Amino acid sequence: MGSQVANIDFPIRVSDSRQLNPPAENLHLYWRSQEEEGYLERYWPNEHDHDAWIDSIRAILVRQFPDFADAEIQYFAKGTFNRLYSLTHPSWKKAYIFRVSIPVEPFFKTESEIATMEYVRRHTTMPIPRVIAFSSSDNNELGYEWILMDMMPGEPLRKLWDGMPDAARVKVFAELAAHTKQLVALRFSKFGSLYFADVADRVLPRQISPMNKPSNGTHALSNGTDVIDKDIGPGGRFVLGRIVAQDFFFDKRVYYPGSRGPFDTTRELVDMRMELLGKRIRNLSPVEGDAWYCENDRELERNKDRVYELFDQLKALVPRLVPHDNGPEDVGILWHDDLSEHNLLLDPVTFKLTAVVDWECVGIIPAYETQDARPAWLSDRDWRPTPLVQLARGIPPNHDFIAADKLRRVGEMGPARREYHRIVGPVYDATSPETQQRAKNKQGIAKQLEIATFQHRPWWTADWLADNNFNGDKTVHAFDTNNVDMGGVTMNGVDMNGVDMNGVA
Repeated sequence: MGSQVANIDFPIRVSDSRQLNPPAENLHLYWRSQEEEGYLERYWPNEHDHDAWIDSIRAILVRQFPDFADAEIQYFAKGTFNRLYSLTHPSWKKAYIFRVSIPVEPFFKTESEIATMEYVRRHTTMPIPRVIAFSSSDNNELGYEWILMDMMPGEPLRKLWDGMPDAARVKVFAELAAHTKQLVALRFSKFGSLYFADVADRVLPRQISPMNKPSNGTHALSNGTDVIDKDIGPGGRFVLGRIVAQDFFFDKRVYYPGSRGPFDTTRELVDMRMELLGKRIRNLSPVEGDAWYCENDRELERNKDRVYELFDQLKALVPRLVPHDNGPEDVGILWHDDLSEHNLLLDPVTFKLTAVVDWECVGIIPAYETQDARPAWLSDRDWRPTPLVQLARGIPPNHDFIAADKLRRVGEMGPARREYHRIVGPVYDATSPETQQRAKNKQGIAKQLEIATFQHRPWWTADWLADNNFNGDKTVHAFDTNNVDMGGVTMNGVDMNGVDMNGVA
């Protein structure tokens, strides 16, 4: 490839950033009821003609980069939000990826992802793709937003893990820890997402201007610490703006009014998450065939009296567990919460870390929510209790499997976990018992507000409330689900007495 692309040091936006369009009314076409668990998932509404798409991709690229006229363009892969195409040529020294995204959070998701990647590239040594050009508008031949970036070498960790020696497993997470330590050392004064400064008027509240920030970029938090927002403020290339996160745009949430930040305090962030959850569980689509229908909504509707009662109990806890003032545990950290087996690429021979990919929805969150900056692959976060829809189908709870698999992973992941945390160190000062208790309380609330918790597993929130005596007693009230006794001793013949679901994550 000629110097046209090789010498580009800052992403080129080829779309008009001034055009402001509200989310389209047809966004429901990109969500459907997930067959296995019955909740809404993102999907491409139809199969596309790859040959036609390749012609459109070539037409888009050659307007900016004529060298791509002779590129070999092939379908490469499909992700949750994206379709990827590879661009190669025998005379090029490197290959490229062209990624097309469905519109779940139009404009903001693409803009934030590109700015975040560039920010990380400039402030850490973490190996991430270089973005060459992008469009945060669907006003093009494809009708979708897109990104052109370097193709990174390596294979996903998931393909290599089983064949890796224990020493190699520890070594790769020690390597990741060195990069992560740089990432979490960056400190921010608000919670939200990063954007390039030239779109500040679209991503900041109208009453806030980048010029209102202190000129030295230093902000004193209520806990007495100073936070440096590097490259943010007057003259900086970035702004800290509205948050792009699934609990703010997942399914119908993208339409709901309310603040998207940036948020000054954890309490503001939690209150808004709670408000959006409340709107969502009262805006159900339980009728099959309707837009946004999913089985989960049908079961929430069937049990809505108990669901609303639980939500009110959860909401009433916030003033008790989340103070208005930030503490040490609330320092803002830029955190990639999906450092998983899919997004960590390794050299298949040396097992050296070659890339960290998928920076969608990466934002600045309170430090306690990072769970000590633990990567997803080293955690147990993906193991969750059986969702409400499966219980209604008569499927027994999976707590025995989760408990057994957690024990297995302790042995498998233990050495890598210990080395990772030794290198990263604490992400905030948790020496005070009061700080530890506040962090535990806030982590509990945060877990309930995740999409995959209350909205899909409200009975798990009932257990959490009871186990922590937050509802004044230890009684878990019944859900009226088919063949499932949620409040008694048995569930489809499975003894539920003494089962502690609070510890299952």
